[in-house]
Amino acid sequence: MTSIKPFQLEDLLDANPINLDPLTENFNVSFYSHYLINHPNLFYKSIEAPGGQMSGYMMAKTEGQMQKLEYHTHITAVTIQDQYRRINLASKLCLALEQIREVQACLFIDLFVKVTNSLGRKLYEKLGYGVYRRVVGYYGGGREVPDRNSLDDDIDAFDMRKRLPLDKDGRTVREMGEKVYVLPNEVVF
Repeated sequence: MTSIKPFQLEDLLDANPINLDPLTENFNVSFYSHYLINHPNLFYKSIEAPGGQMSGYMMAKTEGQMQKLEYHTHITAVTIQDQYRRINLASKLCLALEQIREVQACLFIDLFVKVTNSLGRKLYEKLGYGVYRRVVGYYGGGREVPDRNSLDDDIDAFDMRKRLPLDKDGRTVREMGEKVYVLPNEVVF
């Protein structure tokens, strides 16, 4: 049985089985600490019973401005330990995020997924996310991309969004976002 609990700094010591997986992006301790201090309600873990083993975690933040129609929750990481994948745990963590009052005050939720990550994209589409735009060179490690038409599936990301009830008119989402190309420096909130 899975339960959702707040993430604590000492949980980083128990997160190694999750973070050492090649599909998981890793951050330094100060990055995790920043989220724990500034967005504690949006940083939580899943625990399996019996035994209390951490099976995954969600790390998110709110950002942007309401008057510019960009106030949103950004999912920085949702990651699941390999032995707990394919049992809807990532979906459970994402759906739990939507129930948080701070998130309900936003216009949308967004996240970035690698263009080649078809399983991730299917998961998010099943949850109601759609591609808003393609960020050319997002995972390029600071490598300069000549222009927004220099597509490379290995380093490009889809910026996926899910409209929340506060966006009654759907002004923060779009159709055919796969055909809208931007550079990483153009993604500003």
